[in-house]
Amino acid sequence: MTNPATLHRAQNVRNRRIQNGTIVSFTTVRHPPEGFGTQPYTIGLIALEDGTRVMGRLLSAEPASIAIGMHVAPKMRLIAVNKEGLRRYDVAYEILSDVPAKEEFRGYIIALTGPSGVGKTTVSLVLSTRAGEFVERVPILTTREAKEGDADEYTYVTAEAFADLEKAGEIVAVTHIPSASEKRSYGYRAKDIEKIWSKGKIPVVITEMHLLQGLASHFGRRSILSFGLLPPGKSKRQMLSSLLHRLRSRGRDTEPEIEDRMRNAKEDLTFFEERQELFDHIIVNDHLETVFEHLKGHVLKYAEEPAQ
Repeated sequence: MTNPATLHRAQNVRNRRIQNGTIVSFTTVRHPPEGFGTQPYTIGLIALEDGTRVMGRLLSAEPASIAIGMHVAPKMRLIAVNKEGLRRYDVAYEILSDVPAKEEFRGYIIALTGPSGVGKTTVSLVLSTRAGEFVERVPILTTREAKEGDADEYTYVTAEAFADLEKAGEIVAVTHIPSASEKRSYGYRAKDIEKIWSKGKIPVVITEMHLLQGLASHFGRRSILSFGLLPPGKSKRQMLSSLLHRLRSRGRDTEPEIEDRMRNAKEDLTFFEERQELFDHIIVNDHLETVFEHLKGHVLKYAEEPAQ
């Protein structure tokens, strides 16, 4: 019997597939297996909006006209019927465009993703200071109160102003962080990223699971140079222990706030495992100079590459 945890994971996988996408490749199944009907059908590899790649049946009135680059939209469809007559439904993808579409590429964005306390702000500050000719940090909007020790990466706004900007479409990536003490929302505006591009520099953003997916969805996965930062440790327990030590050592958060951050950190580490396709490089932040040299190499590689 399928347990609730398995069902929950299966539902999460299905929900992630309910996004528009673009055909990367496809093939025709000319001899369907038992239960899948008698007519040939087409299976495609789909690049979804958040960068995920999935396999799915392609729906088209004229299968012969399917081409790489076409846009598709998710639809729930009957996929198979077994011997007992039980029907199986799954996500299929309907063709939206008969003309292959070229993904717009406007420039690169360096995304530093990791749990609270892993050192994202410190790494971004060192990178922007020592490689400022090539990169610049993007200010992040937040509804939380300013705290002692905050760097200059925040733009503080009221919850009402944040909601208005989000409704107007100015905020293109947003996350709402669970907290027992206050409601905290964070987001990035497209115009702040575009302003840095206009200077000929690479924007640097600090993200977590929702912000990273939002940026990849809006600007395209190709634009995101995604670096996952992990704390030292050979196991998840050791990594969480390292984070707890760092959070307490920096002295910026109360004990309830640290408990909130640790709960969120567990989800962040799970996200690294479940969404590996969203990361180009994983770096263990146990030595700042080593991390900087690693990032600098990639900055120099992409800084002069023109948008295609």
